[in-house]
Amino acid sequence: MYRTLNVGLMAGTVFLLLSVQPAWAQGEHLVQATDHAQQAAGHGEMGHAEILVQHAAAALTHAEVAGDDNPYTVAAVASLREALTHGNMGHTEIATGRVNQGLMHLQVAVPVDRALLHGAQAVSQGNMGRMPLFHTHAEQALAHARAAAEIADSAHINLAIEGFEEAIMHGEMEHSGPAVKSAETAMSHLHM
Repeated sequence: MYRTLNVGLMAGTVFLLLSVQPAWAQGEHLVQATDHAQQAAGHGEMGHAEILVQHAAAALTHAEVAGDDNPYTVAAVASLREALTHGNMGHTEIATGRVNQGLMHLQVAVPVDRALLHGAQAVSQGNMGRMPLFHTHAEQALAHARAAAEIADSAHINLAIEGFEEAIMHGEMEHSGPAVKSAETAMSHLHM
């Protein structure tokens, strides 16, 4: 019996780790992209086009690996590609401007990514009737959405915040259906 239990626990742990890994890795790539974009911008301000290009290329690689389900990541990728084009032509000032645009998008992409991750967990837990876990993840999603709103003035982020607040309110009343629906609506705004 203990052997069966241990095998079951190990299998469950492996499944959990494999299911969480991609989401964690995506967020880590956004953090790395942000770091490289900051370094590229700094070198651009100093007129170092070559080093700007190196860091912008690294930022672009990480941003592309992070995926295209976050609109701020998509915008960052576009800006970083333009930065590379101009940096390779020696247009340091223009490249620096594009890197700074990409950096701004990445700085919003990180909390949006985390809000989406926690929002998805809230929906999953709510669908299983686990309202305390729903509440925990919805609160985390709300906190990250608010952090994104501090960086970017976006109607969609503000609507997502309202959606997560509504989800938490329904969750506190144990109304799992409306709570999940509100969380899903909030997440749909983060995808815009």
